[in-house]
Amino acid sequence: MAKHYETEFKLMIVNLLKSGQSAKQVSEDYGLNDSMIRRWRRETLSNKESFTGKGNISLSPEQQEISQLRAELKETRLERDIFKKGGQHLLQERQLIYNFMDKHKKIYPVGKMCKHLKVSRNSYYHWKSIKLTKKKYSRKAILVNEIKKIFKDSRQTYGSPRIQVELEKIGYKISRTYVGKLMKAENIRFKPKKRFINTTYSKHGYKIEKNTLDRQFKVEQLGKVWVSDITYIRVNDKWIYLTTMIDLADRQVVGWSLSKDMTYENTVLKAWNIARKRRQIIDGFILHSDRGVQYACNKIRDIFMDNDKINRSMSRKGNCWDNAVAESFFKTIKSEMIYRNKFKSFTHAYNHVYDYIENWYNVKRIHSSLGYKTPLEKEIELRAYYKLAA
Repeated sequence: MAKHYETEFKLMIVNLLKSGQSAKQVSEDYGLNDSMIRRWRRETLSNKESFTGKGNISLSPEQQEISQLRAELKETRLERDIFKKGGQHLLQERQLIYNFMDKHKKIYPVGKMCKHLKVSRNSYYHWKSIKLTKKKYSRKAILVNEIKKIFKDSRQTYGSPRIQVELEKIGYKISRTYVGKLMKAENIRFKPKKRFINTTYSKHGYKIEKNTLDRQFKVEQLGKVWVSDITYIRVNDKWIYLTTMIDLADRQVVGWSLSKDMTYENTVLKAWNIARKRRQIIDGFILHSDRGVQYACNKIRDIFMDNDKINRSMSRKGNCWDNAVAESFFKTIKSEMIYRNKFKSFTHAYNHVYDYIENWYNVKRIHSSLGYKTPLEKEIELRAYYKLAA
């Protein structure tokens, strides 16, 4: 929308031109277009009845003289106020003068302050551009430091999506793309190692359960569905075995065991007993696993059959996607912790696994599948929801 100026203001501008000031100087002082100022002067000299737009200039000589005196008075007051507030800076360093101008630019025209404080407009705007550049790079440096801190706190495992979420939590509203750009410039990146060993021995004669879970990994009730699996960890020239029980509702590792052998007592049964002490199961509970002998053997089968709440489910032959959540956890713990360490003893490995699961994965690591919440946050959310619903 075009801005309208009252006749009195237009006359004041014209009178400033008559007093000897240039159209360029007046336009800079009052933030006006110099061609518009010249047009106002032409309209006055041509003795038109009105300016283009609002207002009338059919004034008597006395009225024009009064208008000119008002313009001069306004100019004098403006100069007085600038001297009153900025005069103390005249003998100061230019940076102090520029800071004063920057602080009062909404009150006084920049051109007027430059004139009376004896600095050039170009110098002021050059100083301002440098100040903005420093401020920009200062903000960038602060942001990079926050990214480095989050990356370090994540045990050097977070990529740009998780770091962007963590930055939002502390008030930074920036895109994942920009976070990724800064991380690339600073060479901040997670360096996973890829290894794979098949741990499932399914060539046995025990009964295989149907795949009743059928990849329905979205579960909203704690203690409704757990998934379990076993993986190898190297200690010197030997292997030890990690067994986990994961609740699909909050993706928390509710039970785990680390053993020197693959007997069902030290793998599945031990992890199951720990999980049951930590969390209750509800009616219709499903325990899903692969077809490994530790899950299919008669002794484990008999233990689970004694509880009417427990329903068994097993992956189809050679189909790791049927147990994708458990497989995903092993991929995560191996790339984020196991493959980055060389374990010298069972105790050494146990301490690292304990620290990773209990102090990091279950309580601090945010999960994309949980809407970038931690398993602990999701557990609290679900317990509060069902408590309220009850």
